Amino acid sequence: MRWKTICFDLDNTLFSHEDAFEKAICFCFDTLLKAKNLQEGIDTKKLFTVFKKYSDVYWNDYETGVLSQTEYRRKRFLQTAAHFHFPFTYSEADDFHEHYYLVIDDFSEPYPQLSLLMENLAKANIKLGIITNGTADTQYNKINKLALNQWFSDDCILISEEVKVCKPNREIFDLAKKKLQSDGDYLFVGDSWDHDVIGAIEAGWDSIF
Repeated sequence: MRWKTICFDLDNTLFSHEDAFEKAICFCFDTLLKAKNLQEGIDTKKLFTVFKKYSDVYWNDYETGVLSQTEYRRKRFLQTAAHFHFPFTYSEADDFHEHYYLVIDDFSEPYPQLSLLMENLAKANIKLGIITNGTADTQYNKINKLALNQWFSDDCILISEEVKVCKPNREIFDLAKKKLQSDGDYLFVGDSWDHDVIGAIEAGWDSIF
């Protein structure tokens, strides 16, 4: 094989984060509304649609540091609550997200044939790594739930919060090269054109979208 090292993005590359995210958020809203006796006539799918809209609206502010993680989470939750005229507070927003992070891994499933792909790459003596944006505890929980550490050792996993640099910055790809120390070409596989494909190519890697 041409490449001696292949690194992967995590979310929506090795598993469907979107599916897990939707199922977990719907579960958490259902749990919360039942606890507050507010579930009558409420479709959690509609709640999710609004929640996802505000997640996207404020995402850039979070990524660029305008909003802290806590502020970002509160905004998307409370804007959703306001849309449905729920009188929720900061405390309930924090509790909601704490619940979400406790259960999200239960809804995460690897893509079909992922195991076969990784087994074949390992047999071909390809060095494997993960380069992902996100918080360390969240991303490691996903990696453990998906049993990815059987193919990816901890020293070959780069999480933006830990290494203090995010994709698409070249520095995170350069750091991966230093860690993996391959003498062949490098390939990066990811689902984001800007972060994964352009970022990798500008760092001198090949890339698959």
